[in-house]
Amino acid sequence: MRPSKIIKECHTDTYRKKEYSDCTLDPAWVLEQVDRLLAWEILVRGLTHRMHEELLPQELCDKIGVSKGFVYEIIKSVRKKVNAK
Repeated sequence: MRPSKIIKECHTDTYRKKEYSDCTLDPAWVLEQVDRLLAWEILVRGLTHRMHEELLPQELCDKIGVSKGFVYEIIKSVRKKVNAK
């Protein structure tokens, strides 16, 4: 599933939690795990005093387990929301 589809499904008023036979197919579960892994990466970088080091989008995507375009999809989504206001 594309990142933009996961985000759109989970962050809309029309999203209804569905029952999935495999939790990894549930977009809400996937997004929750991405948030958890991202928070972990931020914590580790903070505790190891590496917050100033650059982290490439591809490297971040590998670490949090999402497709390579996930960071760009997030940036596009934020840009649309910022420009809409």
